[in-house]
Amino acid sequence: MATQRVNLFLFKCIAILLLFIGLEVTGYTALWLSSRNTDFLSNKNYFRIRDMLSGNKDPEHLPRYLSLPYLGYVPYPGYATGGILQHNNDGYRGNRISRKLNSKLRILCIGGSTTYGLGVDSPSQTYPARLEKQLSWFIGHDSSLSAHYTGVEVLNAGLEAGNSAEELQQYIFKYSYYRPNVVVVNSGVNDALLAANASADFQPDYTHYRRINFHIEPLPLPARWMMRSCFFSYLAIRLFYSDFSGRRDEFAHQKNILFPHWANMNLDGILEKKEYENYPFYKNSRILYEQIIKDGALLLVIPNVLNQNSEFVRQNDKYRNLVVMNELLSKTLAGQVGGVVVPFSFDSIKNKNCWIDDCHLNAEGEANKAAILFQVVVNAMHGQIKTQK
Repeated sequence: MATQRVNLFLFKCIAILLLFIGLEVTGYTALWLSSRNTDFLSNKNYFRIRDMLSGNKDPEHLPRYLSLPYLGYVPYPGYATGGILQHNNDGYRGNRISRKLNSKLRILCIGGSTTYGLGVDSPSQTYPARLEKQLSWFIGHDSSLSAHYTGVEVLNAGLEAGNSAEELQQYIFKYSYYRPNVVVVNSGVNDALLAANASADFQPDYTHYRRINFHIEPLPLPARWMMRSCFFSYLAIRLFYSDFSGRRDEFAHQKNILFPHWANMNLDGILEKKEYENYPFYKNSRILYEQIIKDGALLLVIPNVLNQNSEFVRQNDKYRNLVVMNELLSKTLAGQVGGVVVPFSFDSIKNKNCWIDDCHLNAEGEANKAAILFQVVVNAMHGQIKTQK
């Protein structure tokens, strides 16, 4: 009888163990099937959401972006991919720069993914980092510049999918506190993409499309422990975070998100009549440019340009035309406020294989872009020094 009870007990234990293993395999499979696609900005597939909820601090498992109330979103501090640290602890890509001023030439680069460096694997391959390296060597060998600066530091404030609204708010609320000597603005493509796909719900504050829930906070400690289970994780995400986990394009109109329809504007009509004061890219850029000049910095404007060989560009006339318009508006505004336009175009990149898509460059292209900007910065700083004399 005792042997039968032991066997029955062992049978129950094995059955429970097999059931648990079956549930875990089912849960893992469900997580995997639900994670084949990922949201571009937040990198939030089901495994990533599980990491967020469980409080996983491994740099390779952090969200890509952090939602904040006044900045919208910033690169998630400490985020890494492929063993390479992508974001520093101050929330931007590349080396951390102290807010405290020193004797170095300080350059701030603002823009979208073309500044962030979407096409390269390492922050050191981006054009801001390349520019810093070139200028560091040059200042050390140029008597007029070395008499004023002991070196250079370049801050990469690029924000993937960032448009003129985010560039303005991030400069006002964050990067102006770094008091840069030079501010490089590389913008226009993302606003053009938004305008090309503008719906009848278009709002000049861009709330008709932008959502800022790019990350979620970890669960309380007891619940975090339960997230170790794949099956429980899948159920929790499906039941309580299904909206957050939805597969969406950040540029698509989010019909399930409430926002005030306060503007009642027809963007196509505004552009046709050239009422640029009602066009967000123009207005945001003008305010940003004026504030940079007011803060005493040298403004350098690099208009975003498109890869003319891109099939996407060729097939989207409205997008292509809006990028050209934004380029012209950028140049006009820069001239009006006393900024300098960097002569950058599609033909500036000699090797056309450097383009990886409609607007992003690989490492060679980033170096090419940095070299063009390098010469403009050197000429501008020499001009300033002569003026001071």
